[in-house]
Order: sequence, then structure tokens, then C-alpha cells
Amino acid sequence: MAKAVAEMLNDDTTKEIIKKYGHVVRSGTEVFEERSNLQIIPVSPALDLALGGGIQEGGWVTFSGDPKSGKTTTALQFAATCQQEKYGSKPVIYLDAEGRLKSINLTGIHGLDIEKMKIVGTVDEPMSAEQFLNIAEFYIKNTPGCVLIVDSISSLIPEKELIDDVNAQYRPSLPKLLKNWCKKLGGIVPRQKAIVIMITHLIANTSGFGKSKVADGGRGIQYQTDNILEIQYIKPWVSGGKQIGQMIHWKVKTSAAGGFPGSEAQGWLKYGLGIDKTQELFIMAVDLDLIAKAGAWYTCNYLLEDIDRVKDLLIANDIDTEDEKAVKSFFQFQGQDKVAAFLSSNPTTLEILEEEIKSML
Repeated sequence: MAKAVAEMLNDDTTKEIIKKYGHVVRSGTEVFEERSNLQIIPVSPALDLALGGGIQEGGWVTFSGDPKSGKTTTALQFAATCQQEKYGSKPVIYLDAEGRLKSINLTGIHGLDIEKMKIVGTVDEPMSAEQFLNIAEFYIKNTPGCVLIVDSISSLIPEKELIDDVNAQYRPSLPKLLKNWCKKLGGIVPRQKAIVIMITHLIANTSGFGKSKVADGGRGIQYQTDNILEIQYIKPWVSGGKQIGQMIHWKVKTSAAGGFPGSEAQGWLKYGLGIDKTQELFIMAVDLDLIAKAGAWYTCNYLLEDIDRVKDLLIANDIDTEDEKAVKSFFQFQGQDKVAAFLSSNPTTLEILEEEIKSML
């Protein structure tokens, strides 16, 4: 292929362009193969199904929603996944524009290696939007494969607004800044296999048309973004009379991995853990009748149909694999918490469940 590409780019016009501007011309095949090799990285079981697999390298992502709805936690949980060796041990850069990053945000995310994170934020003097965006650009251009989180777009303050009096009159310039920044990096992010996550808040729509709330930051970043995820609402996750986390209802407006626009997902965040993969798989399994529910009792039917893969587990617990009644009883639990505990302590059962769900959807 290399020889064919070299011949294709050997005409006089192309050679002159390359001489003047550098290697800005490539064959369609070369670009196709480059983009086809971009890895898709999972976020959570529920969101992955809605997104078509997860979030693709070389893409722009926006997480929009009301304050305290789980945007930062989800972004950091995704960053923790990206740090894993099988996903390229990606460097993580976090732009703390809000200045509200708490220790719980860093210690309450399962698998997040904070020693391998770079956090950019104000020290003595407030940082302007231009400074934050210039730093982000520098990292993206010089750190291949990085995951860069801007938290949040809504908190960036352009330099003019930063130095003016609080009551000064001005025309908001942040949307234009963001639009130009996205344009400058539009072709660089995919070449670097970077992932840019822009967290933004929902604000009142004063136009009088459409929804009552819209994502902050202007339309420019919406045009650039490959994956637009919006939190519709949240609900407390209560267990044993105590709130242990929250359910997040996501709407996927666009996805680069092939998810259908308008897809929805229920994510589950557990305090001190982050995204609770077991809970998400459990909820989907009950909906699909892979785990049967009868009153307070749950039966893992999907395991009864795949005994060979859990035979070692049964034998280790002195269960006769030929005794159908004993096997069924072993995979039967009273209460959701007991099911979750069983699945969490036996990773193979979770793997089988995830495979079953993906095959059905």
C-alpha cells in the first residue's frame, strides 16, 4: 500500500503543495485505515449500549446537566478506564476551571490513579479562559493519546471579563473563544488519538423557543462534538434506608461509535466507588428477564443456561452440577443486595451477563 500511496501523491501539483505546506495531503485509504484503527473505550455497561460501544479515541465529548448530577464523576471514571494498560495507559489532564475539585472526587473513583493525573488550576491569580484553552491546546498537541477534561466550560472567564468590574457591560465572548478553539484543534485531536471531554451546565433558555434549558458554551462546541451526552434527571439510590448513590438518566444526542441519536440509559453512581458496573448490569438483566424476579427473590436464569462456564464455581461450593434443584437454589437470592454481592464476588458471572446483554441488544 505504501508504494501505491507514494505513486498517487507523486503528481506535480501535490508535490508542490507538500513542498509549500508540508505533508497535508494523504490518500483516502490512509485516512480510512487511521480512523478505522481508533479504539472504542467503554464508559459503563448502560451508556456503552446507548453509545454503540463507548467513546472513540480522537473524539470530542460533552457532558451536560444540572450541578451535582454526576458529570465530573462519570468523566473521572472514564479517565480511570483510559489509564488501564489495555486502553493504552492514556495520560489524563484535568482542567479545574471551577476550582471545586474535592478529595472525594479523586479518592472516590475506583481504579483512578491520581499520581498519573495532571491537574491544571488557579494558584494565586484567577486564570482566564484564554490561559486554560492555550494550556489545553499545548497538551493536546504534545501529548499523544491524552484524555483532557475541561471542568467546566461554563466556568471559563474570558480575560476581558476577568479584569473588568463585576458590573461592567460587555457582550459575552466565551462562545466565540470556544468555537475558534475547537476549530483550531478539529483536525489535531483525531490525529493525536486524544479525547477531549467538555463538561458544561444546563442554563435557562431565554430565547423563548425550544426546551426550557440548553447546554452552556454556545453552538460552536456542539458542532464540533462527536458525542453529546445530556443528563435528563437524577434520583437518589437508597439501600437499607440510606442514600448510597444516585441513578442518572442519560440521553445520548450523538455518538461517534454508532449509537442511535436519542438513545437513553440509566447510569448508577455509588458514593466512594464511582460508576457501579454491577448495579447497571443487574438492572438491565432484570429488564431483559435474564435475572427473573418473583417478589423479593431473584434467580440468575442466564447462568442456569450456561452451566459449563460456571462449573468450577459450583464445584468449589460443593454443588452437584447434575442436581438441577441444587444448582437453581445456588443461583437464587432473596433481595437485590445479595444478588449484587454474589455477582461482584464472582467476576465470571458478570462477564457472562454482559455478553448475554450485548447479544440481545
